[in-house]
Amino acid sequence: MQNSRFLVLTMLLVAGFPAATAAAELLSWEDCLAEASRSNAELRSAQATLESTRALERAAYSGFWPQLSAGISHTDISGNAVSTINPSYNASVIATQNLFAGFQDSAKVEQAGGNRAAAEAALDSTRARLSLDLKNAYAGLRYAQENVSLTARIVQRLEENLRLVELRYESGRENRGSFLLTSASLAQARFENLQARQAIQAARTQLARVLGRRESAELEASGKVPLNEPGPEPQFADLVHLTPDYRATEAQEKVASADLRLARAGFYPSVNLTGSIGREGGDWFPEDERRTIIASVSVPLFNGGRDYYATRGASASLEATRFNKDNVERQVLVRLRQTYNAYVESAEKLKVDQAFLDAASTRAEIARSKYNNGLMSFEDWDRIETDLVQRAKALLASQRERVAAEAAWEQTQGKGVIP
Repeated sequence: MQNSRFLVLTMLLVAGFPAATAAAELLSWEDCLAEASRSNAELRSAQATLESTRALERAAYSGFWPQLSAGISHTDISGNAVSTINPSYNASVIATQNLFAGFQDSAKVEQAGGNRAAAEAALDSTRARLSLDLKNAYAGLRYAQENVSLTARIVQRLEENLRLVELRYESGRENRGSFLLTSASLAQARFENLQARQAIQAARTQLARVLGRRESAELEASGKVPLNEPGPEPQFADLVHLTPDYRATEAQEKVASADLRLARAGFYPSVNLTGSIGREGGDWFPEDERRTIIASVSVPLFNGGRDYYATRGASASLEATRFNKDNVERQVLVRLRQTYNAYVESAEKLKVDQAFLDAASTRAEIARSKYNNGLMSFEDWDRIETDLVQRAKALLASQRERVAAEAAWEQTQGKGVIP
């Protein structure tokens, strides 16, 4: 009895792989994780963007520092009106320090900081999305491989069933309809095996894309995606503020606030202090020394309404980003609850489907023995066999959905496995 049950489970449980071909490249989950972290184009683009914004943020502080320049010149003027030394040479060093620019410098630093924060949120979002894609692609390839194995075993089981029905039909103990139905079920199983074998290449192509490869080759998934059991229900309101989507809107609000300050700077005067030291004369290197200090104040009076309308536009843009932040907060809260619920449900569904398969395997073992001994009708036996096949398929699908649900929950939080 136990040996018979073990045979049924061996045929239909989905833990095994089809044998890999000699040319297949076996990839463990750890191999894929390392390669995607290193080679995925979208991730590398987000990392480069962040480095760019960090450099621009450092550049924004330049407004607080003096500007230094040096130069030399040679002047040769001809004509009756020449009253200075001709030709003349000049060499000088000039330093300019802005003392007040209508708070433009601090606004530029705030603007650059907001852009950097937005790039950090975008990188975290990219990492989480790549983690989701990688888990789905790897689990998808594993599902495709196991589906080939499962459908092949179903074909084998139905071939055995057909031989059993055929023997009973030929001995007059079964009707022709039962024989034809079993034959049709076998044909359907062979068709599904064909579909499963064709689906593998699509799954390989998807995994290759996530890994950053141009060619999918003959990839084979040789392991499982690590899974975690759901913990206690989190505080969703707190999680919202940690997500990349919400942090991105905060960064946008910061940039919009800085844009408003920059627009208002046009209404303020600008104060500059310039000093220079140099030499000039008719010979090179000139010997006559010259020093200059200039303090200047520039007050804007009218520029055609540019500053006024720029300020109005920036103010409206800031208000829009605040409304958008509130809207994103509510949307993220909904997604967090939905993905967490799906994550918890998928973990439980996997356990339920496993329990149903165990029960269906036991029933199929008993039913086959009864049918073979003439103690059960074909219709009852066929229903039990069909249920066994469907339960095996359901478990295989639940295994893939379990990975996808956990990955979606992580992605919504902005987390994942990508370092």
